[in-house]
Amino acid sequence: MQVIVIDTTSLGDRSYLIHDGTQALVIDPQRDIDRVTAAASDAGVEITHIAETHMHNDYVTGGLELAQVTGASYLVNEADPVKFERTPISDGETVQVGSLRMQAIATPGHTATHLSYIVTHTEEQAVFSGGSLLLGPWAAPTWLTPR
Repeated sequence: MQVIVIDTTSLGDRSYLIHDGTQALVIDPQRDIDRVTAAASDAGVEITHIAETHMHNDYVTGGLELAQVTGASYLVNEADPVKFERTPISDGETVQVGSLRMQAIATPGHTATHLSYIVTHTEEQAVFSGGSLLLGPWAAPTWLTPR
């Protein structure tokens, strides 16, 4: 498993291109999709899946445009009320991307419908949380709730 980080320091955001040498998954693509497609081209891989950890105004996603350009499946939480074509995904579901296996894990925190993804390739695993550790009011444990 190869993980390529596409960092946008001015916004404090990161996108990830994860591949097995042939097929690739992109998590949280930035609005500047040319950087993502260039990274895929440099690695010699085909983007077949794109996954969003959350739909939120803290960044402008390039996910829908990247899916349209590449023909990749666009994975967005089925609980998110979006008005565009997507492949719905929910907690516990897995998706095969070449020899990579990606599992969605519900991690409400940054948003109520936030998903993190565990990507597995043979003995390797990586977790992509997309900022889910930022707690929102819907995810506060009882010990944080004012009494």
